[in-house]
Amino acid sequence: MSKWLKLFLFGIWGVLLIPLMTPTLEKWLLDNVFSDPHGLAATVFPNAGPTSVFANLLALGEQRWFKFALVFLTGLVIGVALEWVSRKSGETKAFELRSLGTKFRSLSDHIKVRTASSGWPDNVRDLKPAILSVFISAKKFDLWVPNEHVYQLPDASFLCEYFKCVGKLLEDGHFDKANSEALSWKPFLDKVKLS
Repeated sequence: MSKWLKLFLFGIWGVLLIPLMTPTLEKWLLDNVFSDPHGLAATVFPNAGPTSVFANLLALGEQRWFKFALVFLTGLVIGVALEWVSRKSGETKAFELRSLGTKFRSLSDHIKVRTASSGWPDNVRDLKPAILSVFISAKKFDLWVPNEHVYQLPDASFLCEYFKCVGKLLEDGHFDKANSEALSWKPFLDKVKLS
């Protein structure tokens, strides 16, 4: 729905709310603004003027078509608001998943550089908090992540490739494929011979 159509819809709905607020507004004006018979408001607007306006607004609020229009537009406004919240939530989730993909790919590169020499997994000891952090983030999105057994593998190639493949799909916005790709690594980790 276009921005201008939304603004128009909310504007019409706001105008339709005025007759509902009339009794409260009338009481407040009479108690606070028109209470002083010698005040400026009472001089400019004699009591007959505001009272007739409020009476007309109250009568309008009692019309059947008005009640139908108000209920109909309230439903539309609620629907538009829910659609907007859903879209914003989806955009936020997509941004977070792309960001997670970037972190996956970055960790893949860092691990690959570190493991060029021997010493796995001791040579990535300082990266373990970052690895654990992305694993926790991935689990929030129901992505499968390797468990602690990954550190018992003979080298880091499994972890590097997992991060690289799943991270690329996440960065590209292919979230369902990324989930399938992540799950496809599970049997390999289960079958591999631990050192």
